[in-house]
Amino acid sequence: MLFTSAHFLLFLLILFALYQCTPQKLRWAALLLGSMVFYAFAGPIFLLYICTTIIVTYICTMGMRRVWEKSAQRSDFTEDKQLRKQYKAEAKAISKRWLVSALVIVLGLLAMVKYTDFVIGNTNVVLGWLGVDRSFGFMRFALPMGISFYTFQTVGYLLDVHRQKAQPLANPLKLALFVSFFPQVVQGPISRFGMLSETLYSGESLQKHNLSRGGMRVLIGFFKKLVIADRLWPALVVLTSYPEDFRGAFYLFSIFMYAVILFMDFTGGIDITIGVAEMFGVKMPENFNRPFYSRSIQEYWTRWHITMYTWFRDYLFYPMTLSKGMLRATKFCRRVLGDGLGKRIPVHLSLLWVWFLTGLWHGATWNFIAWGLANGIVIMLAQELTPLKNRFHARFTTIKHNYLFICAQIFWTFWLMNMIRSFDIYAGVRNTFGMMASVVTDFGLSDFLARGVSELTLYTSDYIAALTGVAVILWISYLGRDGVDFRDKLTQNFHWVARYAVIGIILFMTLVLGAYGHGYDARQFIYNQF
Repeated sequence: MLFTSAHFLLFLLILFALYQCTPQKLRWAALLLGSMVFYAFAGPIFLLYICTTIIVTYICTMGMRRVWEKSAQRSDFTEDKQLRKQYKAEAKAISKRWLVSALVIVLGLLAMVKYTDFVIGNTNVVLGWLGVDRSFGFMRFALPMGISFYTFQTVGYLLDVHRQKAQPLANPLKLALFVSFFPQVVQGPISRFGMLSETLYSGESLQKHNLSRGGMRVLIGFFKKLVIADRLWPALVVLTSYPEDFRGAFYLFSIFMYAVILFMDFTGGIDITIGVAEMFGVKMPENFNRPFYSRSIQEYWTRWHITMYTWFRDYLFYPMTLSKGMLRATKFCRRVLGDGLGKRIPVHLSLLWVWFLTGLWHGATWNFIAWGLANGIVIMLAQELTPLKNRFHARFTTIKHNYLFICAQIFWTFWLMNMIRSFDIYAGVRNTFGMMASVVTDFGLSDFLARGVSELTLYTSDYIAALTGVAVILWISYLGRDGVDFRDKLTQNFHWVARYAVIGIILFMTLVLGAYGHGYDARQFIYNQF
């Protein structure tokens, strides 16, 4: 069920009525029912996967809970600190077994449906290289909607319970709602239990304030998706389907267009997610913070897909760098290579491993692995060049506040990220590198100016509509430039007549300029495939 479809709007209206008619203590159950119905529309068989994740998570977290409660009870009967420490160590070991059991099953499900054919395909290639006249058939599992997102959210919950940072839910149905809450199941954000649980089960009544603010956020999401992303998508398909015909300058145009499409598609979906949740009084984490204003790749990843970045940082990178094995590796490297380089190498290896897994999480192809490693390598090089950058800023103390220098940093970061994102849209790692090289070897500016964009299936009116949409979004971004929600700016700085006029214009533009009909068939959100 597409967020931007009439079916979804009808689904919301029915759920609003059911939610409001349900007693406050049971409204979370209405949300659970709605979430399961929503997920069933993606394919009833997919309910098997998400319900398995829920059941396994519940059983294992209840096992952890009993272990920690028993340990606490035993500790209450003794004043011996050493004995208490022993009880805690034993409880931690048993809790870890429950954790590992859950992770094997939950992550195993994700690996089975998402990576089995990738492994089989690469195995067949290796067998061919070795001259073995045999190959394995593909399993072709259907990829359940949002499985990467709800799996990572569940893993975060399991780890938090094991570390005693979260109290496990005793009600399995409440756990089911946390895992399957329908607005976020399509493409995130990846919520933490501690934050989401504060409002998810409150059963707050539908209020005019929440409905109006959430509805405005949903409208902006529809606007981004329908007026900009879906309208430009057909042209990008042509550019990337025939790369041999669109090289050099066309390649730069392609990756620029993809940056616009991906941003509008992904942030539009997140706007709808957060807006719908807000209508029900549920607060969700923000996933973007004006990423195209970033001055470095490191800063970019603190602004783009924030919940994914912080998940990998908190649950993988930090534990890995602080693990006993990595600490031993650091000591060895410092002894062999000296304090400076020896201290940094294990951190860089952890960084590259995390980015490798980040790429693999995005998709079971070598393109996404290359994309992840490219991000890791660029961040690693930036860290290595930090002392040089610090010396430069110490020598030229005022330049980092210079407007032109800031613009140059933003420009460089934007285009570097665009180049890395090439792996998203071109088939094959070698082909992607070839397209990058064409900027130098076959730029063809005269060909680009002569051919223009007339061969890309879109009319001039389509580009005008999309550019108008981009201008509106830039204005909204400008309103929120100091960290204040643009909706608050509209409320505080605009007369109610002007405020409703702005909303009306955006709604009118969505209805009139949105991409509908033949050639613009409604598309699922890009990140749904991840």
